[in-house]
Amino acid sequence: MSDQLNFTFNDTTVSAKPGQTLTAALMAAGCIPHRTAPDGSERGPFCGIGACQECLLEVDGQMSRRGCMTPVRDGMRVRSNDRLPDAAVSACLAKGEERLAEHACDVLVVGAGPAGLVAATELARGGMDVLVVDERHIPGGQYFKQNAVHPERQDDQGRKGRQLIEAMRASGARLWHDTLVWSAHREEGALVIGGLRDGEAFYIRTQHIIVATGAQETPAARPGWTLPGVITTGAGQTMLRAYEAVAPGRIVIAGNGPLNLQLAAELVGRGADVAAVVDSAPAPVKRPLLAGRLSMASPHLALVGMRHLTTLHRAGVPVLWGSVVTCIEGEDRVERVAVNQQGGAERWIETETVCLGDGFVPASELPRLLGCRQEIRNWPVTHPETGREPDGKTDQADVSVIGEAGRFGGAFLAQAQGMLCAARLLDRAGKPVPSGLERSRRMYRDNARFQKLLWKLYDPVVSLPSPQDTTILCRCECVTAGTVLARVSEDGITDLATLKRTTRAGMGRCQGRFCQASLMKMLPDPKNEKDFTAPQIPLRPVPVAALARQKPEWRGHVRVPIPSGLGATGPSASGAVETVDVVVVGGGIVGLFTALFLAEAGKSVVVLERGRAGALASGGNAGSLHAQLMAFDASADRDGPSMPARTLALQRESIRMWEALRTTFDRDLEIKVSGGLVVAETEADMDRLRSKVAVEQALGVDARILASDELRGIEPNLRDGFLGGAYCSEEGKINPMAATQAVLARARHAGVRVEELTALSVIQPDGTRFHVSAGSRRWSAGAVVNAAGAYAGEVAGLVGRRLPVFGAPLQMIVTEPVAPVVFSLLAHASRHLTLKQAANGSLLIGGGWSAGLDPVHGHPRPLRENLEGNLWVAQRLVPALGAVNVVRSWAAMNIDIDGAPILGESPDVPGFFTAVTANGVTLAPAMGRHVADMVLRRSERPDLEIFSPARFYGDQS
Repeated sequence: MSDQLNFTFNDTTVSAKPGQTLTAALMAAGCIPHRTAPDGSERGPFCGIGACQECLLEVDGQMSRRGCMTPVRDGMRVRSNDRLPDAAVSACLAKGEERLAEHACDVLVVGAGPAGLVAATELARGGMDVLVVDERHIPGGQYFKQNAVHPERQDDQGRKGRQLIEAMRASGARLWHDTLVWSAHREEGALVIGGLRDGEAFYIRTQHIIVATGAQETPAARPGWTLPGVITTGAGQTMLRAYEAVAPGRIVIAGNGPLNLQLAAELVGRGADVAAVVDSAPAPVKRPLLAGRLSMASPHLALVGMRHLTTLHRAGVPVLWGSVVTCIEGEDRVERVAVNQQGGAERWIETETVCLGDGFVPASELPRLLGCRQEIRNWPVTHPETGREPDGKTDQADVSVIGEAGRFGGAFLAQAQGMLCAARLLDRAGKPVPSGLERSRRMYRDNARFQKLLWKLYDPVVSLPSPQDTTILCRCECVTAGTVLARVSEDGITDLATLKRTTRAGMGRCQGRFCQASLMKMLPDPKNEKDFTAPQIPLRPVPVAALARQKPEWRGHVRVPIPSGLGATGPSASGAVETVDVVVVGGGIVGLFTALFLAEAGKSVVVLERGRAGALASGGNAGSLHAQLMAFDASADRDGPSMPARTLALQRESIRMWEALRTTFDRDLEIKVSGGLVVAETEADMDRLRSKVAVEQALGVDARILASDELRGIEPNLRDGFLGGAYCSEEGKINPMAATQAVLARARHAGVRVEELTALSVIQPDGTRFHVSAGSRRWSAGAVVNAAGAYAGEVAGLVGRRLPVFGAPLQMIVTEPVAPVVFSLLAHASRHLTLKQAANGSLLIGGGWSAGLDPVHGHPRPLRENLEGNLWVAQRLVPALGAVNVVRSWAAMNIDIDGAPILGESPDVPGFFTAVTANGVTLAPAMGRHVADMVLRRSERPDLEIFSPARFYGDQS
């Protein structure tokens, strides 16, 4: 094999060592910037473990490939990744029309680091069928990093890792490297885990999963931390130990903990120019008692640390204890850093590379996705942590969590946990357990004690100042501290999920892994896991083409039984009764608009919301503004236009209201009336569209039939072969998260009181007023508006007549941002689909595909079969989606009624109004206006009587 590989980067030849990744080779060559961020700035690699997505490159025509996870091949054509890559000219990321393969094993181990290697080895030796999957090309994890360039050149740490790897291979356990885990579901009593390897997606069915995914670094945000040349300490060590790559120029290593000293010593040993090590803890000699206890707890590890310090001292590398890098500066890449020392002294250091190592948090997305109980930890930053026993046992019988996926504790503790976990599972299966368990228990105890002492020794004495307004907190979306603070202050935000919906912070490719800790500092202390954002599928970006598979079409929403939305009644004597004009039940966008219009008319209004305002269907939909009938809407009944068709006038009125209102809000709602195109694939589709358009035109909708040769004029990237389509000029799109939060903020400004986390328990009519209770709180109201969405039927039952409103969870999918590729609201004549492109370039894929309910927590979750089917229809219309990655999917509880909203006063309970719809974002302003007018008794709209709840009550005569 040649000792050198060559590839081109932006048309310049770059040399690499066999075994190196693209990022390692580029960094060694001084080619640091990899991609362009949304704000136009250049970005370089950062985390080195494929999580941050900052190292994206265009490789052989495929966009958005992770450079740090892509081995160099001779002759590769590599370019910087554009801010908005052009999917229309990019190569497909995956191919395949066959059903995704399913594999099986007794135990799936995710992660081939110290914990995973030991657990897999012992389980396989005990006779179990074990499959190990790991995202990296070579097993060993972050501690036992193997030299990919010269495997024979391992230091003592690497050799120990090699021994574990060889033992695992000899045990019979299977290893799949380069394998990304992107999903997890429970189906038919088994776990079904989604994987991706070489562009091919598949599923693994197993009875038990061991999560050994390790930890990730959590570098703190500071000015300049997004400059090319800033990487994590772990990334620096990976480049050095695994790929023999050292960034040229002077290097500053900063943060907290012994890993920084280790990297500095290793770099010095390779001849690198280390300018300084900056640590926020005091020198160990200033804590002699702790240092002594640490040495006694583990003389070997303490000696290793002393050797690192000696190496640095001999090389003349200053170690600045009690200090912190507060600012990083440079034009196009790092040039210098500011260091603040305890006592306030500041100094500047010239440098070209900064390694930040501020601590670690568990990579816990997978156990969270599977419903494992979480605890809140505040060290080194606030984060959720999976509750587990020393043997990895969690509260979910089919999930174990070992090593640093549960808590940072070092490689020796992780190996002990791997052994204890394997013994527990073997014993449960009735198989012989390995010997030496007492030694493993002792190793666990000793290393847990050592780690506790270690981090007491490294307890910081200085910290970063509060971020400046211009400091970027969210690297993916370029959201600054000033933007976050303004939204928190102006909108009264107290939870991370709302902050995410309002600012887009945490919505990028890394899914909030590198900004969550900084965002949490802007909010009240979290009380439980719900105060963090939920992990979503995929856990890492996955190509659309890898998942897209044809599925059978269906009609009608899947209705699911949902838990009661009512709260418990508190003590009746507790609290005074507050008198208000109107109580609105439900803080979704319809309820908020209703409350806003009532408040602007001078009424006192309280909104009761069982969760967070705008957090369910209103903030979790795809944002279509529908003015025409969709594939699943009947256009006509025996008695004339169908209920969906008769709703079109209200939808069109509401879209016009959105456009008129857009300038009255304090933020961009991203409203765009771009037109809607429905394409036909068969003659039956064309017949359906002709019938649909005839009904729409009779109702005044600007709709028309298009011939095949007219389609490309509207959608130039549409696949060839469609027979024609139907076009409606009145359709459009909106950012539902921005819109809902804007209405919420304006309602509060108008005097509306929004009581979040306040579940309704009682509505009792009493003459001309209503007694309303939520827990121990009580109100007396002249009117009640039921805008409770999926819970509206149950709420109506409190006053005597339950309405036929059913929960129907639906899924949505969003891709990475790309250059404009879809220009209208795109749909299919006989398949469920809505496809549109957001203002930031992301493609939003929906169309009514049903979701399911999480078996542990009961909240909506996408179904894997429907994710595949939804993506297949989208890619069938626009083949360029094959070049694009899915960033996340989610599900929200929509509702199923009879194809039309419920809008009006109860015929037998005067003063009780209902405003509920499955098309809330489109209809919200009109429904809010009309129900407010009904409450105020200031207008009559006979055309709205068809939407009255009376239609479900039968003949009232």
